[in-house]
Amino acid sequence: MSALKSRPWSILVLILLLAFGLRLINLGGRTLWYDEAFAVLFAEKGWDAMVDGTLTQVDGGAADVHPLLYYASLDTWMEVFGQSPAAVRLYSVLIGVLTVGAVYLLARDWFDERTARTAALIVAVAPFHVQYSQETRMYALLALVLTLATWTLWRACQHGHWGYWLAFGVLAGIAMYVQQLAAMVLLALGLLPFVVHHRGQMIRTALASLLALALYLPWMLNLPDQLGKLRQYWVQKPNVLHLWLALRTFVSVNLDFSPAWWLPTFLIAAVLTVFLLYRGYTLLRDKRREQPDRLPVLWALWLAFMPMVIMWIVSYLVQPVFLPRALLPSAVMFYIALAWLFTRASVPGLIVGVLALTWGVVIVFSLITHYTWNTFPTPPFDAATDYLDQQAEETDVIVHGNKITALPMVYYDRDLPQRYVRDIPGSGSDTLAVPTQKTLGLLADECIAQAAGGAPHVWYVTFEKLEDEMVELGEDDPDNLRYDSLRWLREHYTEAAVKNFKDLRLYLFTGPDQQALAAECEP
Repeated sequence: MSALKSRPWSILVLILLLAFGLRLINLGGRTLWYDEAFAVLFAEKGWDAMVDGTLTQVDGGAADVHPLLYYASLDTWMEVFGQSPAAVRLYSVLIGVLTVGAVYLLARDWFDERTARTAALIVAVAPFHVQYSQETRMYALLALVLTLATWTLWRACQHGHWGYWLAFGVLAGIAMYVQQLAAMVLLALGLLPFVVHHRGQMIRTALASLLALALYLPWMLNLPDQLGKLRQYWVQKPNVLHLWLALRTFVSVNLDFSPAWWLPTFLIAAVLTVFLLYRGYTLLRDKRREQPDRLPVLWALWLAFMPMVIMWIVSYLVQPVFLPRALLPSAVMFYIALAWLFTRASVPGLIVGVLALTWGVVIVFSLITHYTWNTFPTPPFDAATDYLDQQAEETDVIVHGNKITALPMVYYDRDLPQRYVRDIPGSGSDTLAVPTQKTLGLLADECIAQAAGGAPHVWYVTFEKLEDEMVELGEDDPDNLRYDSLRWLREHYTEAAVKNFKDLRLYLFTGPDQQALAAECEP
């Protein structure tokens, strides 16, 4: 009897070990990309510097848009475990594994042991969750906190114990300190009691929400300024296709993978979604007998899709904020709903087998793609930095076309002198404000002429993709040509060599002309 009782926990341990193992694969092998390098370089500066680099006023808005809980916790983590790629990513790995355990608890409360194990297994192997459990950013933590918030709210609604309501309010407040797009999920959670027409839960949910607001209030006072910064951000207004792109990401990975796989991933996303919504609708419409799964399925479907819809509406009508990676908490609920579909929705076993096998193929492809990805935005920055360290002379100048390549290569070699040119002023990519640059200790040059400074040898670092984008910008508006650094270098220097590290390019320019020696930034 004791062996039978321990078996579910033994299976859960195996699933957690699988989740841990999948999240360790090539953990330090892929280079840190811009967002991750920024997180490390920013977090190491400490709390006071981060506050200055985030909240200092710039052009009517704050310098940056994110709250600081993740960065502060990463700083503490790095003080103990160091700053190697594997070390800084291990923090997210452990958070991801804890999320698998939280999913098990939630799905067991909603359904049964079998569905809970299935849900935990799906999250353990889901490429989208694996991807952000290996990234030095706040999204894995966001998924964990909001999964726990959902679990405590469910328990509060079912058991009525004040401790669960208190825990939900605290977790909701913490979620807002992790990433402010948590508001999309929290709004969906807050609406649930109204959807199920439970008056008592409406009042308690409102009170717990007031606690969350009280906890978030010190930072919420800065929200208008941060929204001012957001108005010039790179995120574009979405269309209907973005909803399907998000669902495709749920079942695969958030990368621009080979076009040959677009159709399979879109199809499996569409088929799984249609089956899920159809079986869920059938269950919710069936009033003939008591259905214990009705309320949990409503919760799972609501939280899988409604935050996405809310984010899309806000992005379309108010301010573009549609980020698939910020929907990772919704993806977790999507996986729980799929676990119900596979185990309790009375779907014929043959269909379940075909769906699972087809999705399994996509999962294997997506995981391999993620583990081996070595082009934009994560080319071999470390190898490029080593090359420059060996080839560049003391009098040479190393200039990056913008921050996207600069910060990762600064992370890989703090001692190598490197400069970078600011983004086109006022453009959607002009996101690294001067106060944030000062916090990092990495001030951008206003133009390539200033960065080159008439040096006899200039190493110029850029992405092939960014070169193409700059050409397109010049074609759209001739005024943008003055920001084309590569064009300026080719006009005033001699291109001596180019070294490719996948789609990362290192150009060597020599022999500046007289105009380059005396050049200044154009007004």
